[in-house]
Amino acid sequence: MPVPRQTAVVITNPAARRAVALPVLLAAARALEPRGWDVTIEVASSRLDAVERAERHARAGVDAVLACGGDGTLTPVVNGVRAAGDGATTAVGVIPAGTANVWAADARIPRDPTRALALLVHGERRRVDLGVAWVAEEPRVRFLLVCGAGLDAAAVEAVEARPGWKRLLGRYAYGLVGLAALASVPAVEAVVSLDGDEERLPRLFFACATNTRRYGGVVALTQRQALDDGLLEVTMFEGDGLWARLSLGLQAIRGRLDERAVRGIVQRQASGITITPARSLPVEVDGDAIGHCGPDAPLHVEVEPRAVTMIVGR
Repeated sequence: MPVPRQTAVVITNPAARRAVALPVLLAAARALEPRGWDVTIEVASSRLDAVERAERHARAGVDAVLACGGDGTLTPVVNGVRAAGDGATTAVGVIPAGTANVWAADARIPRDPTRALALLVHGERRRVDLGVAWVAEEPRVRFLLVCGAGLDAAAVEAVEARPGWKRLLGRYAYGLVGLAALASVPAVEAVVSLDGDEERLPRLFFACATNTRRYGGVVALTQRQALDDGLLEVTMFEGDGLWARLSLGLQAIRGRLDERAVRGIVQRQASGITITPARSLPVEVDGDAIGHCGPDAPLHVEVEPRAVTMIVGR
């Protein structure tokens, strides 16, 4: 009996820090042909191009679309597949080739391209939540991992302005500029609404809404690993001065914050979040800057429960 054929498209980012050579991807794709998979490789010229390609293939009923790159390549592919609508059955996977590869680490995706692509055959399919972030009238952006305002977004903006740093230093580029941001990002008064309950924070310098256990692939802000519960983890840092902020950062790195209270760090869970700072703060999603929020342009974050099927390792 002939093996039923399934189709997949790999959208690769040639600018990724650890970009996989096309001959390697083609060899991995050919290895899956006897196992019932027809895999094609496409090169995305930009973030928007990746979104459009993923949406087009999802609307056409392709069984799977994989991003070959880092988290910044995966996010546009997720956005494209989700833009195809609730009727799309396309699963999303990743071949890790970026700087941090946070999603790949949490989802147990092998770094080897051949083994990562082979998850089409023996990986698990899992419906997961997506976060959705937007500022004022700007377009909504979906994310798998994190939406951050303040410190980390300032670091993202600084690295984006110096792309050579990221290529040379990898994730350490964010740490380098993050240290500078610790001293320079202002602490602002902010009103944070969590599912309608408001909290006033007088000295907020960093807030993030996360959908995975590890922030940046390094810091375990939570031990919760429920990607399909309709909730985001919200972590907010308050403090003035470099040493006070360094102390908070070290406590976050060293400990499991959900097991003990740390003064200056507020943690909640919510499905709807609005952050209105008294002064402008930069905003990022999954490592890409998306603008600034402020008193007249709040940051809104919501959850789309079980919005996309992801291919993960067993």
